[in-house]
Amino acid sequence: MDTSKIPTPDAFALQLTELMMPFIGMLMIIIIAFMIKDFATKLSKGIAFSMNKQFQEGDQVILDGEPALIVKIGMTQTVFGINRSCGDYIWRYVPNERMAFIKLEKLVFNRKPDDNEQRIDAHAGEIKELKGKKNG
Repeated sequence: MDTSKIPTPDAFALQLTELMMPFIGMLMIIIIAFMIKDFATKLSKGIAFSMNKQFQEGDQVILDGEPALIVKIGMTQTVFGINRSCGDYIWRYVPNERMAFIKLEKLVFNRKPDDNEQRIDAHAGEIKELKGKKNG
């Protein structure tokens, strides 16, 4: 029996490592690519929502049927303040990639007459600007 052709354990481990390293490297590249893709998606959704002039921090909104206030629009999540009927005030954290799936309405008309006149005038100016851009 010729024992010179049987590799030593060290040589076998080296050959196995040379065979496996490209596969492990590709697997790591795929995992990192998916992580970067997810982060980039979250970041782009956050930037898109923060650039949306329809919703700003401090706006009164209706979030899934509950009156709320936009506390903070971040790059990856938005914070809403909600007054509960029991008197509690809570913050709801919504990831920005979920904004397309929630029911979010802006409160334009407030029950207080002093606020309504000011808001109607502000929105009338915005409507005129939008019509001017559309026609021009």
